[in-house]
Amino acid sequence: MAEVRTERPFFRLFLSILIGAGIAMLSVLLASLDFKTAIAVMLGLCIGGIFIYFLNQRTLTYFLIMILGFGIPFNLDINLFIRRYVGVTSIDIGITLLSSIMLYFVFYYEHIMKGIKRFYSNRTMLMAMFLYIGACILSFYNAMSIELSVFEIVRLIMLLIIFYMVMNLGSRENISIFLITISACVILEFLLAYYQYTTGRSLGLAAFGERSQEELGFISRASGTFGHANGLAYFFELLLPLLLAMIIVEDKKILKLWYIISFLFGFFGLIITFSRGGWLATAISLPMVFIFLYRKRFTQLRYYPAIFTGFIAVIILGSIFYPTIERRLIAYDYGSAGTRGPLNLAAISIIKQYPITGVGINNFALIFRTYDTTGGSALFKTQAHIVHNLFLGVWAETGTIGILAFVWIFISAFIVASRLLLKVPFWYSGILIGVMAGILAQLLHGMVDPGFRILMNTSMLVYSMLGLIGAVSVLYKTQQKQLA
Repeated sequence: MAEVRTERPFFRLFLSILIGAGIAMLSVLLASLDFKTAIAVMLGLCIGGIFIYFLNQRTLTYFLIMILGFGIPFNLDINLFIRRYVGVTSIDIGITLLSSIMLYFVFYYEHIMKGIKRFYSNRTMLMAMFLYIGACILSFYNAMSIELSVFEIVRLIMLLIIFYMVMNLGSRENISIFLITISACVILEFLLAYYQYTTGRSLGLAAFGERSQEELGFISRASGTFGHANGLAYFFELLLPLLLAMIIVEDKKILKLWYIISFLFGFFGLIITFSRGGWLATAISLPMVFIFLYRKRFTQLRYYPAIFTGFIAVIILGSIFYPTIERRLIAYDYGSAGTRGPLNLAAISIIKQYPITGVGINNFALIFRTYDTTGGSALFKTQAHIVHNLFLGVWAETGTIGILAFVWIFISAFIVASRLLLKVPFWYSGILIGVMAGILAQLLHGMVDPGFRILMNTSMLVYSMLGLIGAVSVLYKTQQKQLA
């Protein structure tokens, strides 16, 4: 008997169109690469194409999840409508977004074939993100450049798609694949950063976001594929608490060892970014993870060797890196720290003038000197720059409505995670506390820096981490329904 084809024609048609769009995007990218990098990418595509040909649906799902995770730090994308600006400068279409869309249709195909509900959402978190997008649209009212504001709205929609797909990974196995991919990226970013730090040169990965090295006095600062040392610090400080949590909660010894290696590489990577904000935020977030996940083990003798080993490791690492940290803290920073206060006051002066809907999302750098009544914005020689405070930047651009909606995104995530912490299995509680601690580190660092939203890849990382909280809540919800 002949095999009956059960695929739906529309699915094959759409997948073909999406693959064609991806090939067109990669063609544009290849044209901008140097010869060696272009050859390497072409070989990778050929091998990947052969590999995909033999994939079944399950393996294809794993492959797309890995591409989704890998594309966050290694942001291979094309930039449309590029503008010279300090902020969101274009509409970026990258492999993380494309893999998220493809993953949606793979899951939708599974939904059609098996006749089961495949998509769920945490309404609290999803509504918070829609509220923030709505507040950003309201900020158009005072925007000097609607075009720049549209850039930001488009990016927020893309981030929402990524968040939604991570939230619908649908199983512990899929979540684990995503975590392993992200932890592998931590190792790769460290290796690249270490090369930059020790040689003072770039590796030629401009297509993935790498730029020439910054210099801070006698200290060379690594930036990986994030183009800025602080951007790389955002990456490490967000993931280190999650990696520590996975070391504690993972049952499989091989994976536990893998997370230990990833954590150590990420820790060393954070050190060579020389980001004081990143160091401080991580020094607060890591103990939170350890204390929460080990709180019931402090009274159990069988865990004392692990606790003792952990303390010894902290002492050893501290003694190794203390001279480097001390040099960074006492070294002259060319007035960087001294500019924070005046810039904050300048931003506050703008907030007072436009308190309700702000000056327009992604318009801050455009109007900073024009609307500043304190003169603090004149500290920088360049005309366009931003305030080094995540919250004041959002407040100035979107007004009081916007900053409340922005903060609610994270409060809602913390509320959802806190309600689940003591209800879900230990492995999932590790994800929740690790993500919460990492996001808290981001917010703390954002008090003295523009924050994750200045870079697309750091923004994708934050939204994917929020998606992990959503994924745990969705899995818990579906399991409760099955038990009822």
